[in-house]
Amino acid sequence: MEAVILSEESVPRRTLRKRVTTSKGSPLRFKPASVSAITARHGTTSEDNLKKKAYKQAFLQSAARAQSEREIRVRELKKRALAITSTGKTPATSRQRLVMQMVYDEITPYPDEAWVSQLGVIIHREYHQVKNWFSNQRQKDARDSRQHTPQPAAPASLEASLCKITCDGRDLRLRTAALNSCRAEDWSDTFFDEVVMIYNFRLLAKHSQEEAMAALVESEPDVAIPS
Repeated sequence: MEAVILSEESVPRRTLRKRVTTSKGSPLRFKPASVSAITARHGTTSEDNLKKKAYKQAFLQSAARAQSEREIRVRELKKRALAITSTGKTPATSRQRLVMQMVYDEITPYPDEAWVSQLGVIIHREYHQVKNWFSNQRQKDARDSRQHTPQPAAPASLEASLCKITCDGRDLRLRTAALNSCRAEDWSDTFFDEVVMIYNFRLLAKHSQEEAMAALVESEPDVAIPS
């Protein structure tokens, strides 16, 4: 029996797909996609970064412009409030006290420079008089609180009733009642101005009606009662 000698050319060879190796020599099953293919599908990363930077810069510029405009507005309001004629000891009218008391009881006992100025302009009372009224009222409440709670470790009821919020870029302390009627993010200088103006207008209207009724009663002739 003759031995069959096979040449290398006659033996079929199994072809293998060429593997791509990493820098550490471990083979990869698939060849990674090219950068151009990824860019075509997802966009250029550098362009996205440029857009994000542009949006951020525009936002910061807008915020800085709004803050600058607000500072100018507050300075003008304070200037108007300081210009209101006052002797320094002029007592507040009943309407002025009611408006300030409403702000103290329902909004905040700590109005800042902007809100003190707005309040003074609306009720026509000098800036320092409004500021001093709130300071005196806080001191009065502190004395009353110490009388009712003599323990020094007990927190003051005034501070415990306040919530810290951010309003037009600065921190304010508002009462819980104010946040129950309006969300924290909705409070602003404009909204405060509207609340105070509406309350002041209602008091003015009520006062006018009372004066009109009093004048009407005085103008009525006396009716003689027959004997």
